[in-house]
Amino acid sequence: MSEQPDTAPGERAPEPPLFVALTRLLATPVTSVRETLVAACEVVASVVETDKVDAFLHDAAHDSLVAIGTSDSPMSRRQRALGLDRLPLSNGGRAVEVFQTGKRYLCDDVQADAGELQGIREGLKAQSTIAVPIEVQGKRRGVLMVTAASRNQYRWSDLEFLTAVAHWIGVVTHRAELVEEATRVAAERARQRTAEELVSVVAHDLRNLIAPLAARLNVLTVRADAEARAADLEELSKASRGVERLGRVLSNLLSVERIERGLFDLRLQVVDLVELTRSTAALFAAGGQALEIEAPPQVLAWADPDALRQALENLVHNAITHSPEGAALSLTIRRDRFDGANWSLVRVRDFGPGIPAELLPTLFDRFALGPKSFGLGLGLYLARSIVQAHGGSLVVEDADGPGACFRLALPMYEPPAGEAGEVREAKCGGSESRREGDGGPASHT
Repeated sequence: MSEQPDTAPGERAPEPPLFVALTRLLATPVTSVRETLVAACEVVASVVETDKVDAFLHDAAHDSLVAIGTSDSPMSRRQRALGLDRLPLSNGGRAVEVFQTGKRYLCDDVQADAGELQGIREGLKAQSTIAVPIEVQGKRRGVLMVTAASRNQYRWSDLEFLTAVAHWIGVVTHRAELVEEATRVAAERARQRTAEELVSVVAHDLRNLIAPLAARLNVLTVRADAEARAADLEELSKASRGVERLGRVLSNLLSVERIERGLFDLRLQVVDLVELTRSTAALFAAGGQALEIEAPPQVLAWADPDALRQALENLVHNAITHSPEGAALSLTIRRDRFDGANWSLVRVRDFGPGIPAELLPTLFDRFALGPKSFGLGLGLYLARSIVQAHGGSLVVEDADGPGACFRLALPMYEPPAGEAGEVREAKCGGSESRREGDGGPASHT
């Protein structure tokens, strides 16, 4: 005998609860994860006869299940008051068990279940519970849980229903996380653009003040030297080095701006890396920094000497910043062959604490700062950008001991036959070539 329909002729049959729940879930506006899960819990509460619905997600930082989404009900409010909206995995309980094992849970007499938390049994007065795992992109991320204050509230068909709902909650959670990430990235980009524009304006204005300030210090230095005022000379030397450091920061800022705008043009010529590195190191040696340079007589590259000098200055300054007081830096210039090409190399090594592993992925990013870094965090970003513009690379190598080692690689310049003698006379930035110690042991600057 056929079953009698539940509706009168001409009336539309009611839609199944699962269809209603899934339709509402997919229509839920996706904003934040929290708002999405709260809305999902309200959808479940509207189609399931229950006193509370929770969508727990795992908080890895605190190793706890956190009720990110909860239906609005007296039992839910009591749960928050008792602190049961956060369930440390170490405390156990049925929700934690479902999360850890992936097995579903149905109980129609929670008061008799010794495996449930005492707070849920006595504080919430829970009697019936269903809990199913929530997976997001194939990874178990939390638990969907419904709780009632009366016994025998749920059937096995409700367990299957909530399993299907939990699957779709995982889908909308993933959508919400994508929206949150896109919003975060857009906000970060907007913040960074605003900061860059502000910094660029300030850098342009400050650069106009540096030249007359440096000139005035030079005049005072000449006067103090002529009058043999040793104490004043020492103070003026410190002030001049401060102005030089400020000038280097401003130069970095303006170079970054040109790179980002695609206006960073290179004026390429034959450059002797040995000579350029020595003259760059001499700037820091004048401030009392000890540098050990190991190099052959000549290593040539096709480069812009001014841009390359800026990259080297940033690498050496970074090494000095992270070196113990009194420790010498090691600069090595040589030729090498790898990746099927000939390269001209400069290695800059310090003997400081080294680079923490967690900083390596963002080490060359703009405004990246370590725990002991100073400045704006542009030096390494700019150095690598300059080297890459030359068709080269700047990477961190294993220091084989204490400290950090950066390897700057540029395509090697190899003069055609008959031009070697002419190229040997090439000057870097107009400085005279220095040959002492060529081919011998490391020299000290």
